[in-house]
Amino acid sequence: MAAMIVGRLWNNIGISILTTVVPLFMSELVPAHVRGRAVGLAYAGSGLTSVIATIIVWGSSKLSDERQYRIPLGVQAGFAGVLFVVTLFLTESPTWLVSKGRTEDARTRLLALRKNNEVMVEHELQSIAAVLMEAAEAKSTVRFKEILKKKNLTRTFLASSYLPASQVCGQGLAISYSTVLFVQAGVSNAFEMTMLVFLLQFVGNMIGPYLADRVGRRRTLVSGLVMLVLLDASAGGLACGGLTTKPELLGLAALSCIFAFINAASFQSLAYILPTEIPDAKLREPTMTWTIVWSYTTAIITTFALPQIVNADAGDLGAKAYLIFGGCALIVLIYTYFLLPETAGRTLVEINDMYARGISPRKWRNEPVEDHVEMVSSDPAKAEVAATTGHID
Repeated sequence: MAAMIVGRLWNNIGISILTTVVPLFMSELVPAHVRGRAVGLAYAGSGLTSVIATIIVWGSSKLSDERQYRIPLGVQAGFAGVLFVVTLFLTESPTWLVSKGRTEDARTRLLALRKNNEVMVEHELQSIAAVLMEAAEAKSTVRFKEILKKKNLTRTFLASSYLPASQVCGQGLAISYSTVLFVQAGVSNAFEMTMLVFLLQFVGNMIGPYLADRVGRRRTLVSGLVMLVLLDASAGGLACGGLTTKPELLGLAALSCIFAFINAASFQSLAYILPTEIPDAKLREPTMTWTIVWSYTTAIITTFALPQIVNADAGDLGAKAYLIFGGCALIVLIYTYFLLPETAGRTLVEINDMYARGISPRKWRNEPVEDHVEMVSSDPAKAEVAATTGHID
């Protein structure tokens, strides 16, 4: 048990680093018009591994010796080894290269990533220079506490709230705790239903990033939250009825499956995208760190709270707990409707400009922006200073 606990803690250190760095890295490698798909599909990989992990655990559970736990642990270690080797061949972030004065290296990497589209590459380099110039004007250093200053507080809240909120809107109950709920409710094929839940979650993870880019962040998230509130209310209401008949049990299982798909296609897909877009460009790294810290904190609280709420020897709410999480989802829906802007297709410079002009979040979709990129490119001296002195580590 001690080895498992220490191993879990050590493993989570690596996961914390990856979940902080990967979304930022992806957002710096891809053009703005496909940023949602790239970051979202990177996260969709975790949905696929959930399906694989569930199948492996289900298969190894049928064994009667130590292979029950050795096989899942061995697969995890092997997969991490494969990812390590692949990571050795990754390119460096063009933004980081420009911040170190290696503009030609950044141009070479971008040309390779953009199929030698020189016009797009030059525009992106100018945009990077504009962001770095802002960092240089801020004396090149950013204190962590700046993300909590009044002028940045709304952006910090929006960027960092969705990952923690995903834990308290029913995700843990419908997905992570689904097997327990199915067993308590009397569903005969509980584990097979759990595999179906994870499979639908993966399908949603694949669809969500395309919705985020094609339909828009705001519409996707607001629509998804409306459906999650209704699903939470329906599942909780069904549980209040007693779950005494087979149709009621099938109804609960169906609602859990639908919840997994909708949640993945809307909430989960955007929870990792928004922290890379919403914060001030020079505050993205500390904001992402802040987001991950609160995400894990909420996950820990939820992990301990769920058994106390659901289990028969504790709160004994069972699937009725969906009503609690439905209330949380309603709160998230309300502040999302009033505060979340549409960032799809916007560069980081454009997002900063929209916030600086005080445009209402509900009017961003069709609002033009001032071309700060042209302002930077018109002054080569400023662009060069930004490229050599900006600091985005």
